[in-house]
Amino acid sequence: MNPPRRLTNDEGNDLPIAWTPVSRAVLFQSDRSGGWGLFKQEMDEENAELLVAGPQGAAWPCVSADGAWILYQEQPKTALGSAPVALLRIPVKGGMPQRVLEMRNDSDCACAGAPASLCVLREVSQNENQMALIAFDPLKGRGKVLRTIERANWNWVFGGLSPDGSTSALSRGGEAETHIRFLSLSGGSDREKTVKGWPNPRVLVWSPDGKGLYIGSGSSAFGSSALLYVDLKGAAHVLWQDKGASGEIWGVPSPDGRYLAIKREVANNNVWMLEGF
Repeated sequence: MNPPRRLTNDEGNDLPIAWTPVSRAVLFQSDRSGGWGLFKQEMDEENAELLVAGPQGAAWPCVSADGAWILYQEQPKTALGSAPVALLRIPVKGGMPQRVLEMRNDSDCACAGAPASLCVLREVSQNENQMALIAFDPLKGRGKVLRTIERANWNWVFGGLSPDGSTSALSRGGEAETHIRFLSLSGGSDREKTVKGWPNPRVLVWSPDGKGLYIGSGSSAFGSSALLYVDLKGAAHVLWQDKGASGEIWGVPSPDGRYLAIKREVANNNVWMLEGF
């Protein structure tokens, strides 16, 4: 891995979530304009292109398995979970948003990669005790329920679906070691792995070949943060360790496996002195 270089240069919160299908541009959400909006930035460009913005906000983009659509959440201004969230699509090449379905409670989605065609919606039950993984089609909407499990502090985020759509990876945060649970979506057996020596996993993202996961490990406060590559046996390899970083860290690989978009927080603090009061 070559030394990382900075991609975005603004002072907003820029969260890399996905790549364009040709592995040349990063899709990220940002609050640089006030509310959350979706942006695209080519690797060799200094400025980002605005894709979606509006009073409702746009967040958590993913690309459909066929590479034709960018899916994203239109989030209301009310508290998360207190109102339905719309899932919309826009063509990768640009165009007007179209509604796909309505998501309930705490939800997000992910899609496998071609030649697989599966897209999965994750929904938490009203009492927050259960989590369902539901198939959906970017054009036809909601499909069948694939799995329902007890939530029990297991987290599933945007990178939790394997490239072939056969497995969902979940992590359990707030513990001294990283625990990964692999849920079969194709009738196989579930399994769990422990990554020893690395606490508090933040985000799991599958590698494009399906042979491992990129995992951010570290504290949400100031301290040491590390970006790991973990194989399916639980062996961890440190890609980048930043002892002065704060907040979450994660990595999103390009579809061709050559690049990694890394989310790293940089904080600026000012000290003011008052006299004569």
